[in-house]
Amino acid sequence: MRTINRWYLNYVRELTSGELEEMIDFRFTDGSYGRMRREEMLAHVIVHSASHRGGIGALLPEIATTSERDVFAGYLHRTEPERRRKL
Repeated sequence: MRTINRWYLNYVRELTSGELEEMIDFRFTDGSYGRMRREEMLAHVIVHSASHRGGIGALLPEIATTSERDVFAGYLHRTEPERRRKL
């Protein structure tokens, strides 16, 4: 993830405003064609996983007999106990 994050940061840092407005043709996974500005594609990448995560979070209570709360902050603090400190 860090490598990908660095790549995106470097990529965006070097884009000009003209390149952000450039229209890019692409194909959806269903085979149909689409067209978006580069800045729209980047915005889509930023929010894409959050959309899936939200959908899964909404379904979990329906399919799991016991499910934990779907909270990213809680996950971080469970997996990295050093984050748990008193204020």
